[in-house]
Amino acid sequence: MSMPRTLPADIKLLNLLEAIRGLSPFDAMSADEECLLRNLIILWHAGEDIPVSAVMNGMAGASGTTAYRRLIGLRDKGLIELRVDQTDRRVKFVEPTALAKTYRQQVRKALEAAAAATA
Repeated sequence: MSMPRTLPADIKLLNLLEAIRGLSPFDAMSADEECLLRNLIILWHAGEDIPVSAVMNGMAGASGTTAYRRLIGLRDKGLIELRVDQTDRRVKFVEPTALAKTYRQQVRKALEAAAAATA
């Protein structure tokens, strides 16, 4: 009888990421949208207001039009909202929806479970 061997950390991480990706409705996101959402979550955690223009100008390797399309894709999937600034109606901010907050909670729970399994 062979003993189950311990998986290396990188394989555990990849398994965890695949499990998170498979959570509905998040499997409907493209890899680019998922990457953008992760980056937005980090910024939201820091308490920053995120202007749409900053996202459009700050995405390495993507044009402003492509970045905007990804934002619209996340909006259409119910993961973000675009809030109009009260003082300048030309400015919009990217804000998380309840679904984006659920995504973050699921990631946190999966990481906590993975950490508990290795302890």
